[in-house]
Amino acid sequence: MKPTERQKELYKKLSPIIGTEPKVIKYGDDTGEHAIFIMECPDPLDKNVIFYASIGLSDYSVGDKKYELMISGYSAQDKVGNILSTSAFFCIKDQWKVSEGVVFEKLVEMYYPDSEMKHIYFTTPYLWEDKLEDFMVQNEEVHFLLAIPISEPEFELFKQKGSDALETLLEENEIDIFDINRKSILL
Repeated sequence: MKPTERQKELYKKLSPIIGTEPKVIKYGDDTGEHAIFIMECPDPLDKNVIFYASIGLSDYSVGDKKYELMISGYSAQDKVGNILSTSAFFCIKDQWKVSEGVVFEKLVEMYYPDSEMKHIYFTTPYLWEDKLEDFMVQNEEVHFLLAIPISEPEFELFKQKGSDALETLLEENEIDIFDINRKSILL
């Protein structure tokens, strides 16, 4: 699988927004039938942080929108790209609906079984929000979502009180969104 012209355009527009020294890695699914490109960029301000973005999920529609997913992690946590590619594969192959305020259950646990973080919560990519507004590729709007790892108790709060309550909790506690191994805010 080679990148399409659309994917190349997406990369060229997105890479200068996210970070420096971008590289693209092709991730395949377990069957070898599907692949997705994941761009990795070290944070220009902290080389210990890597930003990841899918390149090609927006080739598929989710409802009436086209999405690309983003996540960040410390460079020592080498399976963060896998979490993002698996999220994209669930959208592509299993038609999981991704949007702001959605949780993909057990995704972190698949790669980091000993971490308190178990799930992925999708929200606005506030790290780059102003730069990603009105993002167009081949005359189509592309929307971005930031994946944030959350714990089981944080997920329970989300189920009981909704995304606003979860986001307020995460913001008030100034969680380290880069740390897959952070401690849960709730017990």
